[in-house]
Amino acid sequence: MTAAAWDTRGAKKGHAYGKEPNEFLRDAAPTFLATGTRVLSLGEGQGRNATYLASLGHECTGVDASAVGLAKAQALATTRGVQITTVVADLATFEARRRRRDRRR
Repeated sequence: MTAAAWDTRGAKKGHAYGKEPNEFLRDAAPTFLATGTRVLSLGEGQGRNATYLASLGHECTGVDASAVGLAKAQALATTRGVQITTVVADLATFEARRRRRDRRR
């Protein structure tokens, strides 16, 4: 689907896939991600997965083509008391860049 189509779908009331994380992610994340891991969530949509991971203490960036969906993602994160970063981008051309952390010792 195009970004415009996802925006139209995202503009509908509610969350297309609900507000709870994907079941596999919910079950697996606590066992394979150490707290504080930086996570890049591609095709994030309306934020259910990034918000969940942020609630576990991870630093999450959600990338999606739909600005409407990512606005809902930010709203969901706010209502859950967590912060996520969102990036509107076409995944066919998106280039992930590693962010450098402050290396002071």
